[in-house]
Amino acid sequence: MGAYLFPPVGRKRVDVVGESHYQGTLQRIGGGRTTDGTRDPDHMAALLPEPTNPYDPNAVRVVILASHAAQKSGKVGYLSRENAVTYRPIIDRLAAYGKVTVCRASLKGGWDRGPGDRGSIGVDLHMGTVADCEAEMAKDPPKASWE
Repeated sequence: MGAYLFPPVGRKRVDVVGESHYQGTLQRIGGGRTTDGTRDPDHMAALLPEPTNPYDPNAVRVVILASHAAQKSGKVGYLSRENAVTYRPIIDRLAAYGKVTVCRASLKGGWDRGPGDRGSIGVDLHMGTVADCEAEMAKDPPKASWE
């Protein structure tokens, strides 16, 4: 399977939800905590449809991709229900071409300043709007991975 990088046109930031369930994974991927946040905040994320999700048939899982040989990729949350409904059609369209949708991701928070002062780690995705992606695909249509 090939990848399709969501265009960063418009530099829209989309929050990931459910990160509280993946704090260990986020800390590992982020290279640990410092007084200002994670050591390694910049990553790439895959947006994976999860049609068998028992809570939301439109669910889109967010997986941070390993950027170092010693790292492992990891699930870090989901798009919100609203963003899943908005972005899922384009993600599904790309999947029909055998493409995995990816975008830039930033870890936020994650500081550790001692007892009682430790921040949770969140994730922002840097994506264009669906219209940005549609325009990009019109200029350079995706080709099926098997072609």
